[in-house]
Amino acid sequence: MLDQLEPQLTGVPRTMLMTTRARVEEDQRSDGIFHDPTVAKWWQSLVWDSELDPLFSPIAQLSWAVRAHLFDQIAQRHLAKYKDAVVIELGAGLSTRYHRVGQNCRAWIDLDLPEVTRLRQQLDRETDNHRPLGQSVMDFSWMDELNSEDPASLLVIAEGLLMYFDVNQGQALINRLRQKFPGATLAFDVVGGLTKGKSAKALAQLNAPLKWFVKSEQDVAAMGVSLVQVRSLIQENCRYRDRIGFYRWISWISNLPPLRNSSLILETIA
Repeated sequence: MLDQLEPQLTGVPRTMLMTTRARVEEDQRSDGIFHDPTVAKWWQSLVWDSELDPLFSPIAQLSWAVRAHLFDQIAQRHLAKYKDAVVIELGAGLSTRYHRVGQNCRAWIDLDLPEVTRLRQQLDRETDNHRPLGQSVMDFSWMDELNSEDPASLLVIAEGLLMYFDVNQGQALINRLRQKFPGATLAFDVVGGLTKGKSAKALAQLNAPLKWFVKSEQDVAAMGVSLVQVRSLIQENCRYRDRIGFYRWISWISNLPPLRNSSLILETIA
């Protein structure tokens, strides 16, 4: 039997158990959007935090799985385009994206806070082209770790992260990235005002409040990045009609801005 690890996490890092579980459950489905045997193996060693139960539901599970798949697609396109690609995931948590799509890249870094990185190191194995880095996203010295001769070959992924920072912190990240790696790809997601509901209140009670809300992707473009592709998560969820049950009716109105912009996945150029 594998040793059990009970993560002692607080605030935003605590939420990573939900997205990890979402990928585990997706892997277990015969009709899963993707398969992720690495996270399924890790999950055997992890203890679920029952206080997260109110935030976990079949719809939430689907949304997190769809979001992960969309970011996988961005990474796959980037790696196909650049033979010497360097990828860094900010706020990586227990992301297993490297194992799903990234093993042929030149360098892949999973960055998160030291306590999260210590947990990852008990589960994952460092290789010549894949390693963790334990520090804050807002400590921009991590950019010195990116040995990318061609800035365009750099992919920075921030999945489920920047909404926990305020808009000024998001702007600071974009500014520094544009300064140091002009032309790099920054892929991230943002949330709209419709998310200021029950889930947001539950997150705040976990000391993980959402801080940055946008009206549309134009708010992001105004921060100095070029939009390459924008996907609405709610619209993407509606593609899986057999899994959204009662919520199928949303597909009829998912073009309305409040719904469309409630969660957007953005591929941008810094």
